[in-house]
Amino acid sequence: MNAENSDTNLYARAGINDVVEFYRDKFVSNAVLDHRYFKALDRFDLRFARTMWVYDNVRENSAVLDLGCGAGMLALLKRKGVALTGVDLSDECIAAARRNGYDEAVRSSLDALPFGDASFDYVVSLDVLGHIPAEQKDAVLAEIKRVLRADGITMHGIECTDLAGRRRYEEMSPEELRRFIAIDGHVGLEEEHEHAARFQRFFQHVAWEPRYALCLSSDEFLKQADRYGLPFEDDFLEYLRGLSFAERRAFDMAMGYVFGKISDLNVRLSRSGLYMFLKASNAPLGVFNNEHRDRRALLRLESNADEGEVCLDRAPHAIFDDGWYEPDDLPPIARWMKTRGCVRFRAATLKTIRLDLTTHLPELDRRKMKITLALDGAPLLACTLFRYGWLELELRLLEPITAKNGDTFELEITADQTWQPRPNDQTSRDDRQISIAVCNLRYS
Repeated sequence: MNAENSDTNLYARAGINDVVEFYRDKFVSNAVLDHRYFKALDRFDLRFARTMWVYDNVRENSAVLDLGCGAGMLALLKRKGVALTGVDLSDECIAAARRNGYDEAVRSSLDALPFGDASFDYVVSLDVLGHIPAEQKDAVLAEIKRVLRADGITMHGIECTDLAGRRRYEEMSPEELRRFIAIDGHVGLEEEHEHAARFQRFFQHVAWEPRYALCLSSDEFLKQADRYGLPFEDDFLEYLRGLSFAERRAFDMAMGYVFGKISDLNVRLSRSGLYMFLKASNAPLGVFNNEHRDRRALLRLESNADEGEVCLDRAPHAIFDDGWYEPDDLPPIARWMKTRGCVRFRAATLKTIRLDLTTHLPELDRRKMKITLALDGAPLLACTLFRYGWLELELRLLEPITAKNGDTFELEITADQTWQPRPNDQTSRDDRQISIAVCNLRYS
């Protein structure tokens, strides 16, 4: 390895002391990736666009290795019965990937994988190769080829660059390099054709397509404009800055829908200098998009009844109304509530309701929060939160209750206060008003 261009040397020049610490901070996400919490509608969310491209190109019951797995972006593959293994540099990411459902996750560098030859049907990565210095990439590709089966396929979502649009690392001052690396940790960005040519040295068949020329998330539009200097219209950027939390999600859902249609219609975009999808194999490749598309497993979940108790957090019949936000990884995985949230669920009778709840309301010792629970409009419980930590509630009914409306119950939870987590943070622009977080909501 050339010491002048090594990963460690670049970070040292940029004033970043610990490479592993940088990646730990950068890639442990609080987004919920556990496949048991994935809603069918989320297949349109742009956050999952890359995951869905991989999902639709992996066959059922295959063996998949996820390079640089992070917190587990590909956990959704478990819906297809895949044996899913991840590797990452961060112990925190490894723990998160296991928690999100990976069969195995190990700490390892990508140029010395701890697996035997021909171990996997697929070796995949998302947003990883742009973080590997160019002089290390050949070693990584050699390892991919070694652990891949003879007819196996390797697939990657790769962040790219237009070298004409930025200075090379060796031309940057330490301060310029620090600012560049601090955004996303890129030390090995290459142009699209350079990535393709590199793979062609290792694999007989290589196909690639530019992506994200049209569809970016609201946050990514702003980051590309503010930090990378991409020239978007000022009034459009101002519009994005003014979107609420719910409006940003709606924007990203629409963008994700278009992103998916680009794959469905096999539309080839023009070069973007931002991102590419790539497939490679020593066996002839099938179609580039949707080679093994089967989304039936996205549209249903098995019942999670266990010894007479059902967990509503991930029960397929439970409906959380718009008083709740999407599940979040606190941990454990829980839903933040607004002022009032309802859950409708099916059950013949009810004997017991259990749940865990917590709050992050500032100054809780002074601003005690009152919580009430009601079942089908009838009061069940009132309590006061005055200290932090998870509170386990168990409501044992005096006698079993039969549902009034056929087999459907409605549990309503109300809080008397909310707070805004980051009201002045222009980066996250989180305008949510939240009260409590609830998880492990069970009944028997």
